Amino acid sequence: MKTVLITGARGMDGSTLSDKYLDRGYRVIGVDMWEPTSSYPNLKDAMKNPNFIFETGDICEKEWMFELFKKYEPEIVYNMAAISLVPESFKIPDRIFKVNMSAVLNMLELIRHHFPKIKFYQASTSEQIGSNIDYPQNTDSHMLPNSPYSIAKLTSYHLVRMYRHAFGVFAVNGMLWNHEGPKRGPMFVTRKITLHIAAQMQGDPDPLQIGNLDSCRDWGLSDDFCNAMILMMEADKPDDYAVNTGESHSIREFIEEAYKVFGINIIWKGKGKNEKGYADTDGRCIVEVNEKFYRPVEVPYLHGDHSKIKEKLGWKPTTKFKDLVKMMVKSDLE
Repeated sequence: MKTVLITGARGMDGSTLSDKYLDRGYRVIGVDMWEPTSSYPNLKDAMKNPNFIFETGDICEKEWMFELFKKYEPEIVYNMAAISLVPESFKIPDRIFKVNMSAVLNMLELIRHHFPKIKFYQASTSEQIGSNIDYPQNTDSHMLPNSPYSIAKLTSYHLVRMYRHAFGVFAVNGMLWNHEGPKRGPMFVTRKITLHIAAQMQGDPDPLQIGNLDSCRDWGLSDDFCNAMILMMEADKPDDYAVNTGESHSIREFIEEAYKVFGINIIWKGKGKNEKGYADTDGRCIVEVNEKFYRPVEVPYLHGDHSKIKEKLGWKPTTKFKDLVKMMVKSDLE
C-alpha cells in the first residue's frame, strides 16, 4: 500500500486530498495541530477509514517531522499547512515566517539528506502576485507580494525551485488562485458571506459587514484544484503550475450572486466606506461596508492563466463562478 503524508490535513484542501487518496487505496497520514476540542469536521469521513492515520504536532519541529517521515516512509508529501489568513499575517509576521517558510525549508532539507525518494508538493499562492495588476497571470508573472503571508510563501516558492534544480528533489509548486467550497473556514471572505446570508434567510436581521467590495479574484472550486495537485504529483517530471479558472470577479459580484440564489437583487447606495446594499424586495439594508475589514495593503486584481497545466497535464476547471457561489450558499443554508 502506497503512503501519502498531508500536512494541514483538517483544512479545506488537506481534507479533500485525504478523501481522494483514500478512495485511491492509499494509506493517508494526516498531520495537523492539536485542537483542544478534538473537533475535526472536515475529516469526519477520513477518520472512519482504517487507512487514515491522524498525527498531531507542529510542522516547525524539524526532529518531529524527521520521525514522521522515518516512521511512515511516505512516497508523497503534500505541505498544505500554513497560516493562510492574510490579514492575520500582519499581526504575527514572525510566526508566519516560521510556519510558511522555515518549516518548508526544513522539510526540503530532510528530503534532500535523508529521504530522496519522497515527492514533495508545496502549496503556493496567487497572493504572491500582489500589486501586479497585469494579466493573465501565471508562474512567470512579475511577483510583487505585499503581506507577510505572501512574502513568506514566495520565499518558499523559490526554495522549492532551487532544491529541484540544485539537488534533484522532486519538488513542485502548485500556485493556486483563490479556491473555495463548503469546507472553507468561516474567517475567509467567501464563507463569511455565504454563512451570513444563510443566517439572514433564517431571520438574522443584521447586515453583512464587509471590507473592500471591488477587490477582484479568480475563484474556483477546491475539489477541482485538488485534482490538479494530484496530476502534478503523477507527472513524470516536477514543475511549477498555475491553477485557476481564467476568470476574475469582484467581491461585490460574489455578494450579488449569493443573494440572487434567493431571488434578491442588491441596490447599492453611497460610495467607498459609506456604501450600503439594499434588498430590492423590501428595501432592507443587508450589506454594509466596514473599514475594519480593509487590509493594510490590498491585492487589487487576480486573474489567472492555466494554459500550462491544461497543455501539459490535461487539467481544466469544471466549476464556474456562479455554480460555485450557489453551491456554497446552499450548503450553508442546509
